[in-house]
Amino acid sequence: ISKTIKEVYASLWNFRAFEEREFYKINHLETAMGVLCHPNYKNEKLNGVTVSTDPVYFSNRAFYINNQKGEDLVTNPELYSIPEEILLDKIKKSEDFYQILNFSNLSDKKLLISEKQLELLGLNLKIIHSKFKVLYKAVENGNFAIEIEYKITTDNSLKILAK
Repeated sequence: ISKTIKEVYASLWNFRAFEEREFYKINHLETAMGVLCHPNYKNEKLNGVTVSTDPVYFSNRAFYINNQKGEDLVTNPELYSIPEEILLDKIKKSEDFYQILNFSNLSDKKLLISEKQLELLGLNLKIIHSKFKVLYKAVENGNFAIEIEYKITTDNSLKILAK
């Protein structure tokens, strides 16, 4: 386990991570890495990673979401794996509270996550973002974001791994 933890922390400074931060003009010295140990879920329906802002398209009112079917990881995907990509409106004001940017190549052009699960995820993201912004003393930082991993289990439960 110590080797795995070292690999996770070191991944903050691998070439791909460095280049991505450089491309999006993210200050390297303001980034941090954390390790979360959580239960393993067998036969997951979906796994996902979301950012509590939109670091890709820079939409002011959206969470950025990546999902993939089953246990094909979003963070270290199998070769040729393309995850589902969604912008989720932070302030749900209409029926169109999300925008599908890309379907997963494993989904036959169908949404992997249900609208009800998206709503629940959005509510939790607001809480997590707000609490961590205070915890990290970043209330005045307009660029603050937190990355959150989650799963949809075989019983369709949303399991957030960073609460």
